[in-house]
Amino acid sequence: MAGFIRKNKRSVVILILFAFLFWLVTIQVKNGRFPFMEKPVLAVAGFFERIIAAPFRFLGSVGTRYVYLVRTERDNERLKQELVRLQIENSATNELLTENERLRALLDFKKLNPPTAITVQIIAKGNSPASNTITINKGSDDGIEKDMAVVAEDGVVGRVQAVLPGTAKVILLTDPGNTLAVRVQRNREEGLLEGKLGLCALKYVSFYADIQVGDLLVTSGLDGLFPKGLPVATVLNVTKHEASAFQKVTARPIVRFSRLEEALVLRK
Repeated sequence: MAGFIRKNKRSVVILILFAFLFWLVTIQVKNGRFPFMEKPVLAVAGFFERIIAAPFRFLGSVGTRYVYLVRTERDNERLKQELVRLQIENSATNELLTENERLRALLDFKKLNPPTAITVQIIAKGNSPASNTITINKGSDDGIEKDMAVVAEDGVVGRVQAVLPGTAKVILLTDPGNTLAVRVQRNREEGLLEGKLGLCALKYVSFYADIQVGDLLVTSGLDGLFPKGLPVATVLNVTKHEASAFQKVTARPIVRFSRLEEALVLRK
């Protein structure tokens, strides 16, 4: 900057003197003197004022926009937090509504057996390569005993296998150690349903028995554990071999055990 002034010293001095004289003339014009120069002087003065004021107006505009952007960003962050809070509350509300619907369905089922049903919740699931079981949140302190029937609003779940004071272990319908006396609802053909880890097999069904895919299997009541007529499973596949006196029948349980959260234990 100093070098530029030294190189253009004469021009700078002339520019300063011109600016000073122009300032003096502008003052005189504004005080009422030299009226014939009023318009030209004011036009030139206005031009320079606009040039000088432009950067300040620009800086003011930038500052205003910056403040606006900061406020907008804060508002967006606040709205995002509010949205997350509302989503969490909505999810919790939906979960409560879903649980309420399930419990209402269980209550409707329980009304069919008012003195015999104990409502329980599933607190653990023990599916392994060798067994299918669940753990419920009530035990001997609540009147639950071994071999009691366990059902849901859709149908049969299994039976109580072991009991502790505050919990009990339930062997599911699909466990290989579980058997259940059933009959075909359509024509009353009878058989013994055995667990097959995920599915069930209908055992000891005569080669000539009328069993069809889609048939509903219900409890027969002959085992003394389950009331008669509860939905158990749907026939999935039927295979006959002339060398065997029995059919090979595979069935899928009505109850979706992977979605099970509540159940009823039926007193004997």
